[in-house]
Amino acid sequence: MKRAEEVQAKLDTVRGWLDHSDLDAALLTSQDGFAWVTGGGDNAVTLAGEAGAASVLVTREDAYLLAANNELRRLVEEEVTGAGLTPVDWPWHEAEGESRIVERLCDPARSVSDLGRLGLPVAPPELTGLRFTLSAPEVARYRSLGAAAAEAVEVTVAAALPGDREVDIAARLAHECRRRGIYPLVNLVGTDDRIAAYRHPLPTIRRLERTLLVSLTGRRHGLHASVTRMAHFGAPALDLLGRFAAVRRIDARLIAESCAGAPLGDVFGHGVDQYAREGFADEWQQHHQGGLTGYAGREVFATSSSHHVLRPGQAVAWNPTLAGVKSEDTVLVTETGSVVLTATAAWPRDAVEVAGAAAVPRPALLAR
Repeated sequence: MKRAEEVQAKLDTVRGWLDHSDLDAALLTSQDGFAWVTGGGDNAVTLAGEAGAASVLVTREDAYLLAANNELRRLVEEEVTGAGLTPVDWPWHEAEGESRIVERLCDPARSVSDLGRLGLPVAPPELTGLRFTLSAPEVARYRSLGAAAAEAVEVTVAAALPGDREVDIAARLAHECRRRGIYPLVNLVGTDDRIAAYRHPLPTIRRLERTLLVSLTGRRHGLHASVTRMAHFGAPALDLLGRFAAVRRIDARLIAESCAGAPLGDVFGHGVDQYAREGFADEWQQHHQGGLTGYAGREVFATSSSHHVLRPGQAVAWNPTLAGVKSEDTVLVTETGSVVLTATAAWPRDAVEVAGAAAVPRPALLAR
């Protein structure tokens, strides 16, 4: 499928939603919404904040790329080539330039914005939900991203040595990501006792002694891949091995239960049950467990009250933790089961079995 065809299919979906909602137009300015509707385009200049430097205005008759004059050329030539959008700009120094254009192209009283931009009402969650099920081109991009993200983390972990500072390991991960075209939006590095103390170990100047955890959520073409790997230098303590085996079984249960037609809340419940089976009944309360992913790190966080039903072509990323250990990968839901996207042949893994579910390949604790 060519990019123009992918974008046209998404525009048709948005217009169908507009018809159903009795609206005339939708303005997509968020970095995730822009990436989705443009087939992987990037409107970011800074990663700080949700909004990008350009918008797509979808009306019943046309779809416009809106950007200030100092941004438009690059976007047309490098980010949305072949998307078939109508470019419209305004002088960057005119504070009301974008508002005047939107007022000319649509009826603001019958329009919405994903971010409430220009005073337009904020679109309801159903607009975001249009992107949850991925098309074939998106799945292909996700597979490529998953492999690249896993490789970036695994190369980083394999290169680490005792004495390395956490911040330097994080810098190496950022380098490995950027050289693969990935934004390292979440870059966590924890060593030794900090892994057990904090579920989100932001990197510090602490030096690695024996145990290392590296977690990434990386973005490319708007899609997010989450992956965690752990390594240990020397002979690991039996308690560490036991906890790592347990968290892998919890993760395997969550992945195995992530089937087409399964309510996200039910999958979460199976994970909570597995925590109890492993002898850690309350540990799930110490950190979110993950959920639906795609054009956001977590499109829907899984809880017992999550009503979203998983469908083929949707992605999940589970990240169960116990004190000192974590297991995490990004997984595609298919008609026949779940497929791990963040995997490479270089990292050791083995099939993890849990009662009542198919065995799931999970990464090993790398022995160094």
